[in-house]
Amino acid sequence: MARLTITHLTFIGSSSDPASVEFGPHVTVVRGPSDTGKSFIVDAIDFMFGANALKEIPERAGYSTALLGLELPDGQMVTLSRSVNGGNIGLYLADVRTLPPDPPDETLAAKHNPKADSNLSRYVLGHIGLGDKRIRKNVRNETDSLSFRNLAHLCIVDETQMQAETPPALTGNYVSRTKEISVLKLLLEDEDDSALVAVDSKQERTRLSGAKIDVIDRLMADLEAQLSETPESAELCEQLIRLNRAIENQSRAIGDLAVQRNQVAEELQARQQDGATARTEFGDTIALRGRFTLLLSQYDSDLERLAMIREAGNLLGYFRRGVCVFCGAEPDYQHYNEYCEGDNTSFSESVEVEVRKTRGLRADLVATLQDLEVRAEKLRARAGATRSQSDALHERLRVLDGEIQPQHGDLKELIDKQSEIEKSLGLYDQVTNLERMKLQVADEAKTESAAAVTGLGFEALREFSTELSRRLADWGFPEAQTVRYDRSEQDIIAGDQLRSAHGKGVRAILHAAFTLGLAQYSFDRDIPHPGFVVLDSPLVTYRPPDPDQAELADDESLPKNLVGAFYRNIQQHFDGQVIVMENTDPPEPLNDDTIDIVFTKAAGSGRYGYFPHVSSTNGGILANGDR
Repeated sequence: MARLTITHLTFIGSSSDPASVEFGPHVTVVRGPSDTGKSFIVDAIDFMFGANALKEIPERAGYSTALLGLELPDGQMVTLSRSVNGGNIGLYLADVRTLPPDPPDETLAAKHNPKADSNLSRYVLGHIGLGDKRIRKNVRNETDSLSFRNLAHLCIVDETQMQAETPPALTGNYVSRTKEISVLKLLLEDEDDSALVAVDSKQERTRLSGAKIDVIDRLMADLEAQLSETPESAELCEQLIRLNRAIENQSRAIGDLAVQRNQVAEELQARQQDGATARTEFGDTIALRGRFTLLLSQYDSDLERLAMIREAGNLLGYFRRGVCVFCGAEPDYQHYNEYCEGDNTSFSESVEVEVRKTRGLRADLVATLQDLEVRAEKLRARAGATRSQSDALHERLRVLDGEIQPQHGDLKELIDKQSEIEKSLGLYDQVTNLERMKLQVADEAKTESAAAVTGLGFEALREFSTELSRRLADWGFPEAQTVRYDRSEQDIIAGDQLRSAHGKGVRAILHAAFTLGLAQYSFDRDIPHPGFVVLDSPLVTYRPPDPDQAELADDESLPKNLVGAFYRNIQQHFDGQVIVMENTDPPEPLNDDTIDIVFTKAAGSGRYGYFPHVSSTNGGILANGDR
């Protein structure tokens, strides 16, 4: 897996000692009171990855250059160098932590440019396997080249993002919303949008197709909500097989009623399959009839054209023997007509032959269209019949279920479970049919224009929701089993509420779970990802320098043991690099391989903050910016 690892962040200046923090390859925790520089570290990392500007704080005075150490996927150490005032980025092919005497090995532009390689975005994306990817930017299927800035908010999360009501996958910028959803799709499905064909927004057919797809998406979203806590269809099928066996063993005493029910269920399945087949064949027949109707119109047009030619030929004398109207030759010298008898010419005969051939083809086509019409009617009738039969069989099943009185205590429970699984499988079938219908609509639209992308896939979102739920359950988050990612809202739903409806503490926890879960989801499936995650204050919002002065600000809904579970989980169940900035101390010792950096904000006691402690002219302290 191609991943980056951040090794250090260092600020240097000609008149100041370097200010540096070193990060571990797995977990690094930077902790301490507010205003010690933790949030500045997050802002600086983002700045070194191409953000426009670095925040101004007093402690930064005297430092002119920022250095960010990276370990590339092949193990090579490199260092990014950038002026604190912005501008281009220097690339050193070595681990640099002091003021370098030599110029950089290469200069990279901070702004992404898909047509040039000498920019930071292309350099980074190329090393993690995301070079030359394209993402959709609007409903017309127009695409842009993927920039690392499109990914940055998914792996570098500052405190404001962490607590914001904006969904974690989005930045809140309406103009870039489509791009941001496309980037999420890229990380979930490992598929970019380079194959999209731009749509002419003036074509009514395209708008109609988009409306159809939107309706289908809404129907699918409703089904997804119903299936949010349901196992996969393959697992349901296995459960159904086991249930059928258990029911068969326990229902022998029930006799003929159970046998009848199984027969009706099998017949119902057969009728449903027959109806689905008939509907599919009906759709294919209608499509073929439409194409043949266009061909019939073409034949009619050809016949009209030939009739016009014949009429014009008669008027101009092209079809009568005599002096050639083209070259003036007498009949005795017209060699090309020597096989023609009567008063017609070869030109006339060729027109007649073409007319007869076209009429023959048209007659065959008319017969074929009639056959297709007959077949369409039969298929329509067949589909209607199977629907009626299925309804009748459903009713028969209901009656039989009411007549069966289980003699064993758990038989009814097994049958109820069977019905529940059959219903869930039916919902899965509906999802499959809707997806097939969406593909058909898109395919039809492509003949005239391109169909808009419908967004994230159902299976990918289900698996990602499972990852979110599992991680939150490991943290001890309340009702973690209800957590899922909703495609229509592009947000996390927890406890039947959108993330934005919760307090800021819960919003921060859910955002952290989203960011870590998205990274681990990508790692598990070998999908390209930057490889690191930087989280600013995922657990609490503020801690004063003296904990005795004020209560910690936290959501009352969060369990007290969540903090410890969070740290245990990221140390044991995260395969990439995670850097956490936090105000609170871990409630239990961290692992030996975890880097623990403590800022004290106390002069002369441990490390004051990211930048060294500096006394002001009046004896005060210039505090570090935790901004």
